[in-house]
Amino acid sequence: YSYAFFWQVILVEGWHDLDNKDYDCWPLEKPDEHNMLDCGGLEMAWVLKPPEKAVSGEFFNVTYSVFASDSFYQYAVQNGILSHSFSLSLCCLASNATAAKEFCEEHECPASWKDANGENCCVHHANIHSCPLAFMVSIMGRGGICGPWIPDDGQIFTHTLSKAGKMSQRNWTAKVVLVHVGVTSLIAHIRVGRMQVALEAKTTVLPAVVCGDGFCEEEEGCSICPADCGECPLSTDARIAIALPICLVCTGFILTVMWFQYQKQKMFWDESWIIDFTCIKQDCTIWTATGSRTSALPAPSDSNASCMTALSSCTAATNMPRKQYFTQTGRYDGRTVAIKKITKKAFTLSKSIRREVKQVRELDHPNLCKFIGGCIEVPNVAIVTEYCPKGSLSDVLLNEDIPLNWGFRFSFATDIAQGMAYLHHHKMYHGRLKSSNCVIDDRWVCKITDYGLQSYRKEDFSEGSSAYQEHLVQIYTGPENHSLSDFESNSMTDIY
Repeated sequence: YSYAFFWQVILVEGWHDLDNKDYDCWPLEKPDEHNMLDCGGLEMAWVLKPPEKAVSGEFFNVTYSVFASDSFYQYAVQNGILSHSFSLSLCCLASNATAAKEFCEEHECPASWKDANGENCCVHHANIHSCPLAFMVSIMGRGGICGPWIPDDGQIFTHTLSKAGKMSQRNWTAKVVLVHVGVTSLIAHIRVGRMQVALEAKTTVLPAVVCGDGFCEEEEGCSICPADCGECPLSTDARIAIALPICLVCTGFILTVMWFQYQKQKMFWDESWIIDFTCIKQDCTIWTATGSRTSALPAPSDSNASCMTALSSCTAATNMPRKQYFTQTGRYDGRTVAIKKITKKAFTLSKSIRREVKQVRELDHPNLCKFIGGCIEVPNVAIVTEYCPKGSLSDVLLNEDIPLNWGFRFSFATDIAQGMAYLHHHKMYHGRLKSSNCVIDDRWVCKITDYGLQSYRKEDFSEGSSAYQEHLVQIYTGPENHSLSDFESNSMTDIY
C-alpha cells in the first residue's frame, strides 16, 4: 500500500481569540502556532461554556460537542488523517469515506483511554487543558499563547481526566478545577486519527475566600465574612423594621401611662360620689347591735322631733345606756346605708378632700366598710357608707345575749388584721382603730370603718364626749399620740 499525506498548512500569528464559533486543527505530531490545518468539516462548539469567573479551588463542569460531516470523512481519508488501512485511490474514495464514517461512529474503543490510539479508536483522546496566561508569558516565552503543542507534562497548567470514544457520542463533559489566580485559557482538546482539534474559552480565576484570615477580600464583604470585614451597617429597611416595633411599643406605653393618668385625674375631679342629702329617704328606726329595731324616742327639746324629708330630723334615743351606740341609717339607691353626720359651720370641697375621697374610692376589700358617697351641704355634711346590721364589734362583744366562742373571736381578729394590712399596703393609716370602729355585717364578717378622709371628717367643734368615750380614746390610742400634738398616725400606732 502506498500512502499519500497532504497537509494544508495555515500560517497564523497566534491562537489567542478562539471563541464558541472558532476552533482550529493541528497535525498530531509537532504542532505549533504556525502549522494549523483545515479541519475539513469537523466542528467543535461549547454546549456548557466555562463560567466567566470561577473561584480558585472550586469545581465546575463544562460540556463541548464534536461533530463530523460526511465531507470530513472524505477529507480525512484523502489526507491520511484516519487509519492506514483505507485506500486512497479515487475510485475507492467514496467507499473508504463510508468505511471511515462507520469506523468513527460504530467502532467500540478500548475500555481504558490509555489503550486507545488512532488505529483502534476514532476519538482516542479528549480532555480539558488549562493554561494560566500570566505564567505563559514568563515561563513558556510564547507571548501568552496556549495551545495543544504544550507537552502533557507541562508544569503550569492542568489536565482533566482523559477520555476516548466514538464520534457519535457528540457531547463530552469534563469536571474542571482551576487553581492559579488570573485569566486562564481553557482548551477543549481532542485527537481524531492523525489530527488534533482545540476549542478555547477564557475564565478569570478569583482568589479563594478564606473567612477568618484577617483580610477583607473584595469577594468576602461584611455579609459573607463579618470576622474579616466587620458587621454590615443596617439597611434602611432593617432600621425601619427594628425602629417601628420599638416606636409602637413606646407609643403604646406612653398612651397607656397617659390613659391611667387621665383616669386618675378623671376620678380626682369626678363628683359622682356627691349625694344630695334630700335624696336619702328618712329612716326613723333605731338599729340595735343584734339587728332588731326600736322606734326613735323623742329628743330632749321643747318640741318633739318629727320625721321630715331629711334624715337629720330623726334623732337617736337619748335614754339608751351609755355603752351602747346606734347608727343613723337611711335608704339610698335602693339599699340601707349608714350616715355619719359631721358638724361643720362651712364646707369647701378642697383638693385635699378630693384627694382623700379618690383614695378611699379606689379601695376594695371584704374587710373594709365600703365608702358610698358624701353630703357636702351645710348643715347636712355627712359620710355615707355601707351599712352592717349587726352593729359594732364593741356592741357584739358586750352583748351577753350573743354567745361568742374563741373561734368567733379569732375570726374577728383575723378580719381586722387583713383589713388593716390592706390599708397599710395602700399607704393609708387609720389612727382611730378601736372596737367601736369595727362593724359586723349580716354574715358575721368584721369590717373596718371610719378610715381615711381625715380632712373631710374633721369637725369644726365637738358636742362633747362622754367620760366613757374619753376613756376608750385613752385605751386604744398609742402613747405617742397623747404626748405629741402634731403626731401623724402610722402602721405602728395602728398595730398598738
